[in-house]
Amino acid sequence: MTPIRKTVVSVEVYAAIKRSLFEGAWAPGERIDRKTLAERFGISQTPVNDALNRLTGEGLIDNRSRDGFFAPLYDDAELADLFAARAGLESIAARLCAEGATEVDKRVLAAIFLGFGDTIKPGSEAAYLEADKRFHKLVLEISGSFRLNEVEATFGIADRSYEHGLVRPPEETLAEHRTIVDAILAGDGRTAQLAMAEHLLATRRNLLASARAKNSV
Repeated sequence: MTPIRKTVVSVEVYAAIKRSLFEGAWAPGERIDRKTLAERFGISQTPVNDALNRLTGEGLIDNRSRDGFFAPLYDDAELADLFAARAGLESIAARLCAEGATEVDKRVLAAIFLGFGDTIKPGSEAAYLEADKRFHKLVLEISGSFRLNEVEATFGIADRSYEHGLVRPPEETLAEHRTIVDAILAGDGRTAQLAMAEHLLATRRNLLASARAKNSV
């Protein structure tokens, strides 16, 4: 029984740390304290080390030799690559969402950005960021694709892309979000797919331009 229990604990610890990582429990580049985690879970450091080594192998955290484990700190080029992956994943999700969303699903999606009016008022940036996250998460969920959601749950592509918050200002992306919503409400899968891809690839282009500018200095 002991080996089985050990395996269960290791899996649970791995899942808990991974979930916390995707939820932003550690700031970018922050050291992940193994002793603190072990105390929080009420276990030894062995399963914590196992989980952190597994996450390192998956490229989700950094292991800096003797310094320990750290939350990743992505540069603009790395973030751009995450948005490229998101464009592929979420554009298909948007198409499936448009083709299969129920009336209840559509009402929920339509309500997400209603409170922002035609412009984003000063001080509303945090609320808009949360609306942005909720919208993209819902599109994946409503798509009904287990595999697409499995990819996001496994790799946290969208969660990791929010490391530095919003890349482009709401003034640029609000209309884009509403274009996607309108296509979904109309059941127009093709337009929803293209609009979602362009929305995310526009952010990728922004990040690549920033990376080139920094490298040229």
